[in-house]
Amino acid sequence: MPRLKPERPSDVYDKILLVIKICSRLLGVDVTSKDFKVNSKTAFVMVAIFAYYLCSVYTINKYIATDWTVMLDVFSPVSCNAQGMVKLMSALLYAKLYRKLAVQLGEIYEKYQVMGKRYEEKLVEWNRNMKRILITIGVAYSITALIIVCTPVVLYILKGERHLVLLCEVPGFDINSPHGYWVNNGFNAMCVLIAAFGLYAGDLYLFLYLTHSIFFFDIFKLKVSDLHEMIEQNAHDKRITKMVDDIVEWHQFYLTFNDNCNLLFFWTISAHIVCTTLGILSTLLIIMLKDWPGAYVYILVCFLWLYMYCILGTRIETCNDQFCSGIYDINWYSLDVRNQKAIRLMLMQSQAPRNITIAGIEPLSVSTALKITRTIYSIVMMVLRFQNK
Repeated sequence: MPRLKPERPSDVYDKILLVIKICSRLLGVDVTSKDFKVNSKTAFVMVAIFAYYLCSVYTINKYIATDWTVMLDVFSPVSCNAQGMVKLMSALLYAKLYRKLAVQLGEIYEKYQVMGKRYEEKLVEWNRNMKRILITIGVAYSITALIIVCTPVVLYILKGERHLVLLCEVPGFDINSPHGYWVNNGFNAMCVLIAAFGLYAGDLYLFLYLTHSIFFFDIFKLKVSDLHEMIEQNAHDKRITKMVDDIVEWHQFYLTFNDNCNLLFFWTISAHIVCTTLGILSTLLIIMLKDWPGAYVYILVCFLWLYMYCILGTRIETCNDQFCSGIYDINWYSLDVRNQKAIRLMLMQSQAPRNITIAGIEPLSVSTALKITRTIYSIVMMVLRFQNK
C-alpha cells in the first residue's frame, strides 16, 4: 500500500478553522466566510436571547411584590445571557476583522512550513496545542452544562424535590403543576444548552487568535537563531541586513496583531469579565439567602470562565516579556550601525507591551482575577455580617 502523505501544518490549521466555522455557522455567525450575511439562524439566536429576557422580566414582575430576592434569582443567569448577546453583536460588528486575522494565520502556516524542518516542527506543535486547548474548553463547557441541567432531575428522582434548572419561569405555565414544572424546566434546560454551545462557539475565535499570538514568539526565536548562525559564519554577509529587517517586520506584525485582537475583543472580554463577576456575586448571595441546587455548579462555571480568560491574558503578558528579552539577546554588537539602529528601534517598541485589557482599564491577567475574587469575598463577608445582626 502507498504511504499516506503526512498532513502539512497549514492543512491541519484549515481543519481546525473549519470546525470553528461549522460551530459558528450553526449560530448564524460564520464571520470568517467571504459571503457572510446576517441570516435566519442569526435572527433565531437573537430572538432566543430576547425571549429569555422577556421570561426574566415576567418572573420578576410575578414575585417582586412578595420576595425581593427574585432579582438575584433572575439576574444571576441573565448575566450569562447578556454576555452571549455582547459576543454576538461584537462578531457582527467586526466580521471583516475576524476574517482578516484568520487569513493572516493561514498565510503564516503556508509561508513557514516550507522554510525548513525546525519551522515545520514548530507549526506542528502549534497545531497540537491548539487542538488540545479547544478540546479541553469544549469538554469543560459540556460537562458543566450537563451537570446544571441534570441536577434538578436527579434531585426529583432521588428525593422527589422540585427545583428549576434556572430561576426563570415561562408565562402561562405554573411551576406548581406537573405539566408546568416540566415545561419550565424543559425551557430552562434548552436555554442552558444553547448558551453553553453559543458561548463556546464565541470563545473559539478568541482562543484561536490570542493563543496564536503567544505562539508567535516561537518563530521569533527561530529567526534570531538563524541570524546568529549567519553572523558566526560571516559577520559581513549582505544577507544579514535582510534577516534583521525580517525580524523587525515579524515583531511589528506581532504588535499589530495584538492591537487588532484588543480592538476585536474589547467588548467581548469586558462583558465576559463584568458579567462573570456579577454572576458570581449574585449566585453567592442566592446560596446565602435561599435554595437553588444549581447555584453551586453555576458559581463553579463562573469562576472557571473568569480564570480561563485571565490565565490566557497572563500568558500574553509573559509572551511580551519574552519578546523583550529575546531582542536583548540579539548579538547587536556584531552588526553594522544600520542594523544596530533597527534593533534599537525594535527594543524601544518592546518597552510598551501590547497587553490585552479589560475595557482598556485593567490588564487581563490572573492578578486582576485575584483582585476581583478578593472584592467578591469582601462584599459577601459584609452581607453575612449584616445578615447575622
